[in-house]
Amino acid sequence: MLAALLMSVSVLSGCRSKKEQLQADGYISSLEISSTIDYVDTAYVKNPQYANPISSEIFCADPTAIEYNGRLYVFGTNDHQQFDLVEEGGNNYYGLIKSLVVFSTEDMANWTYHGIIDVGAIAPWIYNSWAPSIVSRVEDDGLTHFYLYFSDGGMGVGVLTATDPLGPWSDPLGKPLINAATPGLYDCAIPFDPGVCIDDNGDAWIAFGGGRAYYGTNYLPGTARIARLGEDMVSLGSEIKDIDALYFFEASELNYINGTYVYTYNTTWDERDEWHSDKPMPTHCSMAYMTTKTPLETDSWEYQGYYFPNPGASGMEYGNSHTHLHKYKDRYYLFHQTQQRQSALGLSGGFRSIGVVEATVDESTLNIPVTHATREGVAQISY
Repeated sequence: MLAALLMSVSVLSGCRSKKEQLQADGYISSLEISSTIDYVDTAYVKNPQYANPISSEIFCADPTAIEYNGRLYVFGTNDHQQFDLVEEGGNNYYGLIKSLVVFSTEDMANWTYHGIIDVGAIAPWIYNSWAPSIVSRVEDDGLTHFYLYFSDGGMGVGVLTATDPLGPWSDPLGKPLINAATPGLYDCAIPFDPGVCIDDNGDAWIAFGGGRAYYGTNYLPGTARIARLGEDMVSLGSEIKDIDALYFFEASELNYINGTYVYTYNTTWDERDEWHSDKPMPTHCSMAYMTTKTPLETDSWEYQGYYFPNPGASGMEYGNSHTHLHKYKDRYYLFHQTQQRQSALGLSGGFRSIGVVEATVDESTLNIPVTHATREGVAQISY
């Protein structure tokens, strides 16, 4: 059954004109094919001294991660599907993406590519599948159950379930978990980009949102939202509440650290025309964070600063940003996206790749110092 959901790779004897040029230029040494991604190139497009991006072969973005049996599994938006299907020189407008990619590691250096989750086949009602967020818990049957939330394009949030991070995955609802018709969801321009966590009480929480509300401003766009999930993990168990995220754009994520909820998000490209905090103002399209002990109380959320400037500030291409903070084997890692692979191939269009850097988190104060995107990535670990 796993093969029905994951890409099985076979060597392709020929290639299309777009790939032929890359091959002629020496960027692609071989081509592979699947039913949903036309090819995977095996060109080594990063310096041997560099660990980022984690894959030199697959365009992917919007990372999330989960640990299972000592191994870390990373999921992301399948930009490669869009790259394969757009015309020569086309842009990544994300509209053709209906699958997610899966990688795993146990030492942060050697990554296994497990192929795709064909969300369009599992949940044929979707518009697209972007920006996943995954959590797990052991349930009454003694099995670990995985809940994989994803953006149904910009229309809402869907959810898949499985008892193994590699599937098989199923669609428990047959419809979105959240969309414009969800009771209590008002004036949220783009109800997407879910971020999910489970706290020490076993309660699960989901944050989401994007764009600007009708009443919103540059300073307070007014579309970040949060709710408690139901006990079944596939329903809402509370009212939807606001998070007053300053210069909010998209890319919600949640962590629960030392009894505190940590909300991270991508800030806008807008001019910083207003500021009323004593914490550092976020730079354009950077990642910022807020904290609280009581997530359904809007006024309880406190802006803490920004922790990840746009990769463009680190000498890479500027582009949208999305991160996932994860503690693995006693170290914090920050998964993010850049356009390193696209640049190495001499391409354009906004096709992204997942990278990772080590992060510092003071668990007592919840201070997260600024971390920058790097080509070097992280060192191999072993236990």
